[in-house]
Amino acid sequence: MTLLRFFKRYVVPLWHWYLAGLVFLFLTNWLAVEIPLRMAAGVDALGNDPEAVRTAAFTIGLMGLAVIAVRSLSRVLFFTPGRLVEFRLKNDIFGQLTKLQPSFYSKMKAGDIVSRVSNDMTFVRALVGFGGLQVFNVTLALAMTGRKMFQLNPKLTILTLLPIVIGLAFMQAGVFAMHRLTRLSQTQLSSLSDRILSLLQGVQTIQDFTAEAPFLRRFEEENLEFMGTNIRLAWIRSTILPMLGLAGSTCIYVLLIVGGPMAQRGELSVGQLVAFVTFIAQLLWPLMSLGWLVSVFQRGYTSLQRIDEVLYAVPERPEGETPESLASAPPSLHLKDLSFTYPGEDTPALQGITATLHSGQTIGIYGRTGSGKSTLLRVLTRTWNPPAGTIFVGETDILDLDLDAWRGNTAVAPQVPFLFSDSIAANVAMGPIDPARVDQATIKASLAEDLKALPEGLDTVVGERGIMLSGGQRQRTALARALYRPANLIVLDDVLSAVDQETEQRLIDTFAAIGKDGQQPTMLLVSHRMSALARTDHVLVLDEGKLVDQGTHSELLTRDGPYREAWASQHEDQAPAVQAEPEAVQ
Repeated sequence: MTLLRFFKRYVVPLWHWYLAGLVFLFLTNWLAVEIPLRMAAGVDALGNDPEAVRTAAFTIGLMGLAVIAVRSLSRVLFFTPGRLVEFRLKNDIFGQLTKLQPSFYSKMKAGDIVSRVSNDMTFVRALVGFGGLQVFNVTLALAMTGRKMFQLNPKLTILTLLPIVIGLAFMQAGVFAMHRLTRLSQTQLSSLSDRILSLLQGVQTIQDFTAEAPFLRRFEEENLEFMGTNIRLAWIRSTILPMLGLAGSTCIYVLLIVGGPMAQRGELSVGQLVAFVTFIAQLLWPLMSLGWLVSVFQRGYTSLQRIDEVLYAVPERPEGETPESLASAPPSLHLKDLSFTYPGEDTPALQGITATLHSGQTIGIYGRTGSGKSTLLRVLTRTWNPPAGTIFVGETDILDLDLDAWRGNTAVAPQVPFLFSDSIAANVAMGPIDPARVDQATIKASLAEDLKALPEGLDTVVGERGIMLSGGQRQRTALARALYRPANLIVLDDVLSAVDQETEQRLIDTFAAIGKDGQQPTMLLVSHRMSALARTDHVLVLDEGKLVDQGTHSELLTRDGPYREAWASQHEDQAPAVQAEPEAVQ
């Protein structure tokens, strides 16, 4: 099914390339079998008919030039589909990777995916290009050359080709072992790729902790296993290929032992004997290429299986083919006994949360580290899908909404910002750049002053993961990205953690202003800064994945709990007043 599905989707549409290549490949093999016949006629005419010898030599020369031309064209026409398939397949896989949810990436490492998209793709290209060429070439060579040999002498043909048949039987014995070892080799290569990727991403940490030796030791162990597997593969190939070569040499030996006496008895002319030698020599390369062909098909088929695990992975789209449409107004969110556990984990990250987040409000979310704040945002934005019937947008289950439309209506600034190795403007826009909107977004994110100190301003390339910027600058660039796009739901996950007090106040004023411009969006603001939460309309307080309190800032200060304790610790000079406030309310 893997091969049938692949050929139907990618190879069959390129049939015209193969048809044209097949025409020139037929001409190549036709010329290849005609040349020995002209040679035989010339040899038999030696000493008897000089004109026939000259004609044969001239004809053979022209045919040789024609072989060069048609063979080159056949290869170009067969190899081009391999490149075209590789191009389309890479595009499809990249598109698929953008659709898959974190649940997929939690099971497959980045290095493994990179290996499948690069190394495995090379083997698939070889399967479509070189493999397709050799399948037709070997078939035509055997059919056309074998037919001519049978026409010359059936008995001698059977005897001389018998060693080749035996050699092919031995070759098939190694196919199963090659498939198993090829699969293992490519899996090990994926592991090595992931190990290298981890090293590149964390090389500074490794150097800071002088951990080079253990990392190198683990890499050497995996690399040794990879080498051992490939040595076993090489051993099998080195057994198969010489077997076919030996079979070809045996064919020549049989030809001389059996065909020589036949020529002496007049059953075969000297020219025909020379033609037989040439035919066998022509068959040797296609037959010896069968060993490479088996390797190409084994690696290509194994690679296809590995690519299919990515290409046909099913994205988590519970909305199905007919999702509910999304209202244009800022959403109201209703959480009903929301619980969520990450795949592979035993402890729930969220437990029994019930709350209503009204349209157009700014909702603060507070909790100690590990209380489930970021997880709550992930399920609200459907980075991870929540259980059915636990989150409603208006009266619609969030799982019934079109995921692309929901994300397109949401702007997110994550707790750990990710920046691409591109300009700041490109990182903010994440698409077509509107300079005026980029400027406005950077001003709102309090990034404008920092841009003046950068060498190229908005055109400054930030480097891998934004390494050229400070932590606060990376955070505010991600914030500008969220403020750049028009959205009815804005999600800000602890975006004040790396800014100074003055910048914090400017950003708090910005957040407050967003909620007052015309049709105000619904905003979710996770923060440990009480000054920011004090300006929100409603605050959810989480602890160990549970909603332990909720209300306005003033209401929460009247009740004992994590929120009031955090406020007191950040405003020690106001602590006595805070302590007295509950009694005054009572």
